[in-house]
Amino acid sequence: MFKVILLFFLFINTLFALEITEDKVFDNILLNSQIYIDKNNSLTIKEIQKKHFTKNTQKSLGFGYSPDFTVWIKFTLENNSDKKINKIIEYANPLTTDITFFDPKFNRSIKDGLIYIKQDRDSLNPIFTITLQPHSSRIFYIKASSYITTLILKIHLWNKNIFYKNEIKHQFILAMFFGAMSVIILYNLLIYLGTREVSYLYYVLFFIGITIHHVIYKGVASLYIFSPDLMVRTVELSSFIVAIPTFFLAFFVKSILELNKYPKLNQALTHYLTIFPIFIILLDWLELYSYRNLFSVFLLILLFFIIIYTFLKKDRSAYFLLLGWILFITSGTFMYLSSLGVFNIFSYIPYYTEFSLIGESLLFSISLADKIKQLHKEKIILQDSLISHQKKEKRKLSNMVELKTKELNESLIEKEILLKELNHRVKNNIQTIVSFLRLQIDDIDDKKTQKILTNLENRIMSISHLYNMLYTKNNISFVNTYEYFSLLIEDIEISYEMPYINIKIQTNINITSQYALYCGFIINEAITNSLQHAFINKKDGNIFINLKKDKNIYKLSISDDGSGYKEDFNRDSLGLVIIETLVVTQLQGELKVNSKKGVNMQIEWIDNE
Repeated sequence: MFKVILLFFLFINTLFALEITEDKVFDNILLNSQIYIDKNNSLTIKEIQKKHFTKNTQKSLGFGYSPDFTVWIKFTLENNSDKKINKIIEYANPLTTDITFFDPKFNRSIKDGLIYIKQDRDSLNPIFTITLQPHSSRIFYIKASSYITTLILKIHLWNKNIFYKNEIKHQFILAMFFGAMSVIILYNLLIYLGTREVSYLYYVLFFIGITIHHVIYKGVASLYIFSPDLMVRTVELSSFIVAIPTFFLAFFVKSILELNKYPKLNQALTHYLTIFPIFIILLDWLELYSYRNLFSVFLLILLFFIIIYTFLKKDRSAYFLLLGWILFITSGTFMYLSSLGVFNIFSYIPYYTEFSLIGESLLFSISLADKIKQLHKEKIILQDSLISHQKKEKRKLSNMVELKTKELNESLIEKEILLKELNHRVKNNIQTIVSFLRLQIDDIDDKKTQKILTNLENRIMSISHLYNMLYTKNNISFVNTYEYFSLLIEDIEISYEMPYINIKIQTNINITSQYALYCGFIINEAITNSLQHAFINKKDGNIFINLKKDKNIYKLSISDDGSGYKEDFNRDSLGLVIIETLVVTQLQGELKVNSKKGVNMQIEWIDNE
């Protein structure tokens, strides 16, 4: 009876046995295996051999994130050839936490997985080497559990040489992918450093996060970068590893689409981004690994809705984002479906994720470049508009200045005409006064009185000559001193009839009419004094007048070679008082008189006008 039962089990096993040959390159073991679920996570290899397994009919099995049970896989390999065959069993998922391979015939077990990487392993996925003798059949078991990652079962049987050729090719393709991503990230980082456009920073941070996630997802980190302990700690932070790139992606979308133009969408995204980190920290703290991607998925859905909305609003940047987003969403969705065991697109397109990420990065990069281009165009348009506005304002201002200048010129001409008319009237009035004064002089016989009136006449004539010059000249602000002084001296010479006295003028400057009037009074008084007192009992003599300007100081010199002052001369005479008053009070200058050899007056004042 026992032999019958034994033969029955051997027959059942042969029904599920996978016949292997040395020439056959690849087999999917899972299609020829049986499955048992250990819900208590407690069965040993001896206990599991007594359990009833269920036939599996799928190429891969997915049990989601950190399932609370252990999966046992049982399969039989049969060598009907005359040669010994060596094969490699590949567990095609680098993220499974704990994998144990059992060979009951030789009482052998090998541990591998995310946190138990074998020291001699040189492949991204866990592998186990087996040898089958000629005309033999053996049963093998694989125990798999994953308490912080997805549990996805894919078990392949390879020809040893072909496996390593494919492994080298696979790692080379991944190296090319990560190299391309690094170049794209570095390129856009340099653009950010050059432009300080914050969209580039979000772009760089997003793809750095995506690249780090993919390094872990593909098993590169566990094989080449992290130690098993560090890998465990890293995977325990998987909520953050998934959330961080999604977080920066949201800021990238917000920046590139300029969501300030859409207040409600911007407000909704801002509020969600505020509470998003809180939820991620809470999930990690509560160790709810099964829900670690929940809020990231919600954020991706919100971003997708925003991109669709802006696309319908014909936002130019949304066109590129939508294409990149389709690649990103499909890639993420396929990865998620694969982790759940619903659908595994990677069995048909092995590098779909890598191609989609490269395509997405290029589309997002094009979107950024297009945004910079559009900003540059807007800048040029604004500059052209500003230049055009400046030209219009310049023409407007020029026209206003021209109009105002014309008005001012007309007003100035009018004022000059009025001022000339005023000067003319003043000159005429002065001339009338002088005429009356001369009539009075002619009617008076007293010489002293005539002398006083003559001096008064000369003083008035100094004013009259000035107004006459102002009236006849185009420039009413400045007076030619030589011409003006000559007119004054001519009147004085006529009044005193002393042709033997030679009066010499030396000046070539123009002074203001105000200074000219004061100088005229001073010269009139000084020459009158000289003619009256300096040349008594003399048949000849000289009077010298010199006016010059040294930097900002006027210097007026009036001297004669007469007899000079006598000791009993009255220094308070009217003429000298007038001169001193004009110098000190009006010109605010300084007067020096020297009478040792004739009389020499030196007058200096600062040009304050």
